[in-house]
Parts: sequence; C-alpha cells; structure tokens
Amino acid sequence: MTETYSMKAMTWRGGNNFTSDQVNIPSVIDNTCLIEIDTAGICGTDIHITQGLFPSPENVVLGHEFSGKVVEVGKGVDKNLLYQSITAQPVGGCGACENCKKWSLSHCEKNQRRAGAFSEYVLVDAKGTYIIPDNLNIENAALTEPAACSLSCVEMLRKPLSKSTAVVIGNGLLGLLTIYFLKHMGIDKIISSEIAQSRRSLAKKFGSDITIDPSTTDLAEVVKAETNGYGADIVAEAVGNPNVIKSCFDLIRPRGQMLLVGVHPKGSYLPFDLYDLHFNEISIFGAFGAGNSFERALNHLPNMPLETIISGRYPLDELAVAVEKSANAEGIKFVIGPND
Repeated sequence: MTETYSMKAMTWRGGNNFTSDQVNIPSVIDNTCLIEIDTAGICGTDIHITQGLFPSPENVVLGHEFSGKVVEVGKGVDKNLLYQSITAQPVGGCGACENCKKWSLSHCEKNQRRAGAFSEYVLVDAKGTYIIPDNLNIENAALTEPAACSLSCVEMLRKPLSKSTAVVIGNGLLGLLTIYFLKHMGIDKIISSEIAQSRRSLAKKFGSDITIDPSTTDLAEVVKAETNGYGADIVAEAVGNPNVIKSCFDLIRPRGQMLLVGVHPKGSYLPFDLYDLHFNEISIFGAFGAGNSFERALNHLPNMPLETIISGRYPLDELAVAVEKSANAEGIKFVIGPND
C-alpha cells in the first residue's frame, strides 16, 4: 500500500463531534506494521476527552483499544506476521530507554504513541503486536488494552496477607477486570459496589463475593461487618470520580492500600487529611496505561466470562452514537467495526 490509497477515519472535532474523512492510509516505515482494524473499543479516556476532562488536541483520530489483521509490514519485521490476527498496544516499547527500564514499556521515550483506531487502518510498532490466541475471538481481543491497564494497576499492589478483603467501587469494564485480577491475586473476599443491577450480576461472574447497591445499602456498614470493624485491606476506585475518593479512603484498614484504577480529571486532588494517611500508614497507587502487562492480560482473556461484555457494535459512521451510549453507561463496552 502507498499514500495514494485512502481510507475512512473519524476525526474528533471537539465535544462529541466527529467528522467522517478520507485520509491517506499510513505508509509503513521500519519496524512497523499496518493493521486493518476489525474491532475498536471506546475507552473511558476517549469519553473523558470528549467531555473536556482529559487533555488532548482536537482534530485527531482517537481510539487505542483494537484488534485486527496485519496487512503490511515494514523493514525489520518478521514476514510471518503478515495476515496474522493481532491486538496491539499503543506504544511498542523499545526496552532500552530510561522509561522502559525504570517505568514501563507503555511510557517509552523513543517509540511514539500510535493510536487512531477509529479508522479503517492504523500503523503500529511491531514490538507492540501480539498474535491472538486460538481460543479468543478477534472482537474480544480488542479488550486486551483495558485488561492490561487493570492488570498493571493490580500488579503494583503489595501482595496482601491471608484472609484479606478488597472493595471495588464501580463495576464497569475496568471494575470487573479489577475484580477478576484481585481474585486471581489471591484476595479471599471481594466486596463490589455498583448501582446498575446488570453490572452487579456480572461482578459475581468475575469473582465478587458480595455485591451491593450503594443507593440502597450502606457500603461502609457492610465493610465494617465483613472485616470485624477493621476496614478493607485494599480499596479500588474504578470510576474515575474524585467525589468518591474520600469515602474510599474511609473504608481502608491501617496499613491498607488504595488503588486508583479509574483515571481522574486533571486538576482533581486527594480530599482527605494527610495526618490520617501518615498515622494509618496507607499506601496509594495510581497507574496509567498498560504498563508491562499487555501480553499477560491477553493470555487471561480466554478465561474470563466475556460473553456479554460487549454491549453493542456500531459502524464507523455511528461513532458519536456509541460514544454517547458509553458516556451514559448504557452498557459495559461499546465497540466500532471500521471495516464492517
């Protein structure tokens, strides 16, 4: 393929406004692959961008959760990758820079972030591609990036002591994935809090032992009863809502851990007494991106109950509709099929 060929892409113009444009198909360069997109997921970060809650330039093509087929490879890429069904992380870490060595591959200083999956094709670094296992369908493989984000968060935690309890606030996709990975980590009891009944049902399938509706049940009282009054060992906030952080902090036992899974708007601050943080020796972990967890997350997906996770699939031209439904929490995960 060359630049003389064009593809359809949805360009973000601010708010929930997108235009359908014909643009050049990206030309492969050394160590890159051209991917024909099968499925592109709508991330909470995409929604926050349209709401002005996450910094991003306008007039760009969004989308960084995707799966597809390799249709062209550049110099330095194994030709056996051609025509493979893959998923890919937005940044293919070089493995040699300071960020790759001491932070994570997803924050590589040398390899640029390649996104733009709300289009028919996308260019990615070959180092960031992973062949989809035979026991995972290509649509569900687009869930790898959010799964990696959740796993990267959970892997930051200190391994808890036996008979530990975790609380997960919010049972959207990131919350469900966090429940799964906490249970896989060895948490004995998981309490999840979610208003939507359909999401509470899914939380049980993903490993939650106790699910509550916080609009009708006092979460703090449940946690107190289930922990003999000490509080939870881990509290994970998977909404990205600064207004609930104080209540999360109040649920943690001394020397417990708070995990910020949901991405909070820039300019929001921690709303609790720092003396209490010191005195109770609380650890707070924030994470952003897939870290070094992408391949491990992909290998976990076939073991998850994903049958009803994708709530709707839309053609590229209906991206704004899918974004609005996602913003209104009408389902779990809405996806786009750019080449449907």
